[in-house]
Amino acid sequence: MRGRLFGFVLFPFLAIMMGAMTTDIQAGEISPHLYKRTLPNGITVVVKETPGTKVATVQLWVKAGSVYEEPAEAGITHLIEHMIFKGTPTRGPGEVAAAIEGAGGQLNAYTSLEYTVYHATLPAKHWEVAMDVLTDAVLHSTFDPEELEREKKVVLEEISMRKDRPEIRMFEGMLENAYQVHPYRRPVIGSAATVSAITRDDILAYRMKHYRPENFTWVVVGDVQAEQVMASVEKMMGGLTRESYEQPPLPQEPPPEQARFFLLRDDVSQSQLALALPTTSFAHPDAPVMDVIAHILGQGEASRLYQHLRSEKGLVYRIDASSFTPHDQGLLEITAGLDADKAQPALEAALEELFKFKYQPVSEEELERAKRSLESDFVFNLERVEGQARVLGSFEMLSGDPREDEYLAKVRAVTPEEIQRVAATYFRPEKITAGLLVPTGTALPLDRAVLATVAAQADEHARVGAAPSLVRDTYLTNVHRYQLKNGAVLLVREDPDIPTVSIRVVFPGGLRAETAETNGAFAFISEVLPKGTATIGAREMAVRVANMAGELSGFNGKNTFGVQADFLSRFFEPGLELVRDIVREPAFNAEEVEKVRPELLSQIRQQRDSLPSLAFREFNRLLFQGHPYGLSTLGSEEAVARLTPDELKVLYQRQATPDRMVIAVAGKVKADEVREAVVRMFGDWTGPDRTAMSEVPEGIVPPEPLAAPVLQTVVRDKEQVHLVLGFLGTSLASEDRYALEVFETLLSGQSGRLFTELRDKQSLAYSLSSFSLLGLDTGSFGVYIGTSPEKKEQAIQAVWKELNRLREEYADAASLQKAKNILIGQYELGLQTHGAQAMDMALLETYALGQDFGNRYIEEISRVDAEQVLAAARKYITPGHYVLVSVGASSPAAKMAGEQK
Repeated sequence: MRGRLFGFVLFPFLAIMMGAMTTDIQAGEISPHLYKRTLPNGITVVVKETPGTKVATVQLWVKAGSVYEEPAEAGITHLIEHMIFKGTPTRGPGEVAAAIEGAGGQLNAYTSLEYTVYHATLPAKHWEVAMDVLTDAVLHSTFDPEELEREKKVVLEEISMRKDRPEIRMFEGMLENAYQVHPYRRPVIGSAATVSAITRDDILAYRMKHYRPENFTWVVVGDVQAEQVMASVEKMMGGLTRESYEQPPLPQEPPPEQARFFLLRDDVSQSQLALALPTTSFAHPDAPVMDVIAHILGQGEASRLYQHLRSEKGLVYRIDASSFTPHDQGLLEITAGLDADKAQPALEAALEELFKFKYQPVSEEELERAKRSLESDFVFNLERVEGQARVLGSFEMLSGDPREDEYLAKVRAVTPEEIQRVAATYFRPEKITAGLLVPTGTALPLDRAVLATVAAQADEHARVGAAPSLVRDTYLTNVHRYQLKNGAVLLVREDPDIPTVSIRVVFPGGLRAETAETNGAFAFISEVLPKGTATIGAREMAVRVANMAGELSGFNGKNTFGVQADFLSRFFEPGLELVRDIVREPAFNAEEVEKVRPELLSQIRQQRDSLPSLAFREFNRLLFQGHPYGLSTLGSEEAVARLTPDELKVLYQRQATPDRMVIAVAGKVKADEVREAVVRMFGDWTGPDRTAMSEVPEGIVPPEPLAAPVLQTVVRDKEQVHLVLGFLGTSLASEDRYALEVFETLLSGQSGRLFTELRDKQSLAYSLSSFSLLGLDTGSFGVYIGTSPEKKEQAIQAVWKELNRLREEYADAASLQKAKNILIGQYELGLQTHGAQAMDMALLETYALGQDFGNRYIEEISRVDAEQVLAAARKYITPGHYVLVSVGASSPAAKMAGEQK
């Protein structure tokens, strides 16, 4: 994907580009359902009407990013974004977010190198609330000095926390080295020194320079009327006047004269490689060509890098490529996860694949596949209103025209000859920047001189060497249900609006079907399943999927596993044929199993580097005791290292039988045509003889309540500490689940009790949330906190205070209604995509909850009252029976404050 850099979706959809181009003032409908108007004061308004969707997103894009900061004020743009929602003359701290969450919506913001976006997504009937709240926050934020000092502490915690994340360290190291003078080299978040020095006067001065009407673009997408949106913008912001400030030009990056190399060492288990070449900006005609090159090079399992470095040579665990094309000079980059001792051969092999574009024309098959993939990215991004708004906002900021048709036309026009010309222009050995992040103490023979030699050799090698079925009363409309003679269930949802289709095949299994001896088996199976069948090899499978611009993979959860696939709807039948082959005749090829095994072991080791993941793993182990939910979803290192292809196949066949299978299809399809295809492909499947197999006992006993608090500390040499405190919860089918979900929501969110008390008022944590797991026979509930070691004890005490409030006090009516609106809004917003709809239908069938569950869920949540919440809190928040896990830096105090205060 364009704009994706080092594993982060850093910029919306295509790229970050601010430099808004001068265009004629336009008004009215510029394409079907798409409207644009520029007000006399320079504010731009873009509206896309999507009738019947019931949701809307309201976004305010501001031409204010970190590139416009002076070095001494680095981080001020991001800090302003943090402060914008902290209060206005009419809304106090927490009330800005509460206004949106109270309407069942979600409020957030993000800062990039070249712009800041404030956005709210909510039920469409409340869109004007979102516009009013965003206008009030952006124009009238008070930047209270006390709030500012508290928020600076939060940002400083975030800066410290980023140092513990290997991917961010690698990302920032690459930008710092690839750019020598351009402000792209500076982190958006700033540094501890610059953020600490920012004052309220600095913020007001910066806002006066950059928060001007000609720098504002409203983007609204959803079940709205454009005329009403335009009128609201005119009413709320039409009185703003243009300012005379002119942004000075940014320094331009000089071309590199020699290869650059950097090496980072840290307490990590997994090494990472990144390399980049300077390319071009979005406005340059070579940009679409570079996007096509990036797709052919490193997007998906059919890409050259994946096939040659991962599948054939086994040099990397993962690898991809992307094109970053902002307003100024961009980058083409490659990132990989690998073992440190394979860094040099992996670097040379990756560069050789890159340089081949200069000397060998790409095949028509590769080229067409890349073009279809880019088109598919656009189409699938349109399933959510947020995705549509990101596309519209990006294109408006990039070109002054929100319509993306011209860009797609340029992509379709790319030729093999153009690819060779562009590659020859930009892909030169002396322009490479490369870096490695390796475990502390690792010795490597790589430096700048070695890199220069390797790059030259790779260049040389490349040169010389390419109707009764309709279900009633469903939450999702147009759902059809069929049952095949072999017991399989088929669910189909017809949606004629967006030309995509999603297929989900679900079986009972996953973590719940594992034991300590087989822990990780279904994670293993889900990775191996799409790697070939009895008649199709892994490479051919990947190519077939890529030829259809689709995605096909296995999945694995706590209660289920299976296959998921997404295609443009015109490829439904050939896509379903691949799904059939995988489900009925998986290869479990020994060679592919051995390729996957080190990847899974690498993920298990990587989990140790992710302190939050490690904390949750230990929490589940201790809380669920001998229950399968206490096992790791990734698996145990011992089991994954030992399981054979035959053992995996037996486990698969035991669970994957037609009488247990649910197939769900959602998208632009006809239900009767889907049924005909499924019967033809799956109707004669009888599955293996289960009488010859030993069954996993179905009667899994839920864990007993803990006899006493269980406290565990895992010390790591890091700057932060991560805490998980929680209790046994309830199940999916329990009537208690609704009240539990409501009281868990009272704690969560930007205006929830935890965020308000621990972060906003006391600055005790940067990252925190409550959580709940609803399983088949048990569950969990708890709180996660990321904080600094010196604040750990105080943070734990503060959490207990809020938990005890839930046990002792009735929730007030306003807070209770807000929590219920949030849950209902999340449910509605979570089912926008065809993939989410297909999975929801399949799981509802598998768990016997019924396709009308959505209606019942909303009704039951709406009925929850304060008395039910209090009763549930007293039942599930048990001070004498909890688990508290601490992972990270050691506390300055000798004793961990684990007991309830």
